[in-house]
Amino acid sequence: MSSTQSNTASLSANEGDHIVKRTTRRSHRKSRAGCKNCKARRIKCDEKKPGCSNCEYRKVRCDFIQPAASPPGHREASGLSSIPRELSISEIELAYHYTTSTCFTLSAWSTGGVFRQNQMAEIGFKNPYVLHLMLAFAAVHLAHYRPHRKEEYAAMADHHYERALVLVTPQIANLNPENSDAILLAEQLICFISWGRGPQPGEYLAFGRDKKSDWLVMFRGIRATFSNVQFLQSDSIHASTANGILPSLPALDVPEEYEKQLDSVMELVSVMSKDTPGYEDDIKAVRILREMYDNRYRNGESEYHVSFGWLYRVTDDFLERLQERGPIPMIIYAHFVVLVRILEQFWYMQGWTHHIMSGIWDLLPREHRAWLEWPIKRIGWVKP
Repeated sequence: MSSTQSNTASLSANEGDHIVKRTTRRSHRKSRAGCKNCKARRIKCDEKKPGCSNCEYRKVRCDFIQPAASPPGHREASGLSSIPRELSISEIELAYHYTTSTCFTLSAWSTGGVFRQNQMAEIGFKNPYVLHLMLAFAAVHLAHYRPHRKEEYAAMADHHYERALVLVTPQIANLNPENSDAILLAEQLICFISWGRGPQPGEYLAFGRDKKSDWLVMFRGIRATFSNVQFLQSDSIHASTANGILPSLPALDVPEEYEKQLDSVMELVSVMSKDTPGYEDDIKAVRILREMYDNRYRNGESEYHVSFGWLYRVTDDFLERLQERGPIPMIIYAHFVVLVRILEQFWYMQGWTHHIMSGIWDLLPREHRAWLEWPIKRIGWVKP
């Protein structure tokens, strides 16, 4: 069937085999592995092979139809066998939106958007899991700005996100110089997608109400990738996104007396944490936070997202105590949230700072809530 007669993309051999394995393992007909056409139309798929009944009735190409086998001796370039040979209308829409809009929302610098438009797309074409995550993030972006089609775009985002996870998981287990850039980029996109889906009940980025934070697990995975890879082969993702020196970002209003406030937090740590196993970790966390404030409000020479370097640099023991909702880590984290507020100029971070502060307020013992007054005032949150 020609591409002009088809609305959908045929699955690659690898992905088709994966779905066949999933469906044949199940002993009942109810399945989440229906074809993409049925998922997009939100109808039940009978998963009939070689093509489901719905696709046969509509005269469209079904995902379950396997592509023709390659001639003997023919070898495709690595990764390309997992890329659909045809794109559906919805995928074309997402790809177009990513390259013309979404990519430019990821950076405060226009040069950063150009990088994400060109080099990220190039990496995506070579690594299907990156491409699926780019499409998923574009769908989340469209869901944010087109609420009348929110459910439709959310379903598209889930579809590409789930497919990407299936493909990237074995790659992470086999981290090497050849795939390190793509894996790091994939982990970053997963992080952005999580933000873009908006605040979730009981999830406050660095801690959760009833369990450990799923987002923090992903974020620490990025840190592990940085540490393990050590930029073994390619610096393309990690280098500056512009030729030469990037301009300083616009000046920001300096939080009132932040130096004095952070000095007070340091004194609190010296009193409450002294002679405890977490003392050195708490001192380090406040010192790094002070560096982040100075960098953001005194220098202004780095991306706003660099503020998340605080979570990157604090110790694992500190993060564990934060997830256990220890009072001192929670108070320090509340002051970090003021830096996150800057990021709400980006659509995918909107609503997060108030949501996080509400979680800290609810879970911090009453006798310590006075320490939240300064950060609450800085972000404009209204106490219940």
